[in-house]
Amino acid sequence: MIPKYISLKEQLNQDILKNKYPIGSKLPTEVQLAEEYGVSRSTVRQALKLLCDQGIISKRWGSGNTVLAKSNKDKAGTVVILLPSLKDPAAKEFVADATSVLVKNGMVTEVFETKNHFQIERDHLKDLLNDMYGGLIISCAHSILPSTNIDILQQLLKRQLPIVFVNSAPAGVYNPLVVSFDHYHRGYFMARSLINTGYKKLGAIFVGGLSSSASAYSGFADAIRDAGLYIYDECLRFMGANESTVSINKFLKNALNTVDVVYSDHTALTGDGTFPVYTSTLETGKSLGKECAHGLLLQKKNGNSKSVTIPYRT
Repeated sequence: MIPKYISLKEQLNQDILKNKYPIGSKLPTEVQLAEEYGVSRSTVRQALKLLCDQGIISKRWGSGNTVLAKSNKDKAGTVVILLPSLKDPAAKEFVADATSVLVKNGMVTEVFETKNHFQIERDHLKDLLNDMYGGLIISCAHSILPSTNIDILQQLLKRQLPIVFVNSAPAGVYNPLVVSFDHYHRGYFMARSLINTGYKKLGAIFVGGLSSSASAYSGFADAIRDAGLYIYDECLRFMGANESTVSINKFLKNALNTVDVVYSDHTALTGDGTFPVYTSTLETGKSLGKECAHGLLLQKKNGNSKSVTIPYRT
């Protein structure tokens, strides 16, 4: 359910656009507005605060509420995309693909980077509470950990905002729509490929804090186990996506004294080329960004949609 104060704010904004309340005119009093729109004075105050925050009206003690501007920025056709990072090629491709599908269906996107920080993510999610948006596509910050923003996500879901979770959804979200690659089998297939090539001692680097990397790690380790090989725990490392080249090189140097080969699950974690590193050669048959956009559109149309796992080609 959309909160009453959001609905009232939208109605007042529409009335301003239609010149029911022209620029420079005074709005009716809180009591009059409450009576006219059939809501409480508390609801009126919350709606007026949003209009004031957006610069549509000014509120001065003793002089009432004055209309300052018209705003036709209807957010109903806007989909917010929240990603931990926008710098790597995969993220840029994701945004471009999702946007292309949404634009073709008459929607626009607002894209933000959370830097994998809970608080930055929270600030953006709180903005969605102040308007009626068309949807949210989110790759949650620190997705391997319990989300500190589950309270806001649950509020948005109660409003029936279409939400697509990329790769995984936080614990506590009932029946989420999740679109993801098959990360477990990516890790498994890459380890099997190296083993089949003749390598028997394997190391690897994964991105810390991401559920997708944790799944790939599980697959990689399981493939080593299934082959009856020794798992060198000290040579399987989680690192930050922005880890320094010095740190990566140091790990690679030490690991290659023990193992035959090191696989990196992310192109940002390959060092400067001093030490050989293998990266994923697998391709997917579908675009993650496009599948997320299609899932959101289906959810808007039908009220629900099934989660999707995109396999890798082997």
